[in-house]
Amino acid sequence: MYYGLYLAWEKKASRVELEVDTEMVVGFLRTRVSESHPLSFLVRLCYGFISKDWIVRIVHVYREANRLADGLANYAFSLSVCFDYFDSLPDCVCSISAADTSGATSSRHVVV
Repeated sequence: MYYGLYLAWEKKASRVELEVDTEMVVGFLRTRVSESHPLSFLVRLCYGFISKDWIVRIVHVYREANRLADGLANYAFSLSVCFDYFDSLPDCVCSISAADTSGATSSRHVVV
């Protein structure tokens, strides 16, 4: 999220919608987090971008709502620890992108 916000700011986006698939993280970004939390430094970095002069909307989505982002996040675990920027989709997510483009859906069982 931090690098996404960084890139959006550098590209001079004036409105950003940040879709997060973990409700707890959405809460952290909306209301901050205790300084004793192990990820508080990262939340502060993100919050620094969120509070700049632009509109950032933070929303929770199920990972199935954005399978491409989920696929890229999973692919990132196979990479070395660094910042990677792609000009085109890695082969491993092309089928996911094609399914998103065609409007294919998948179901999810949610306990209510």
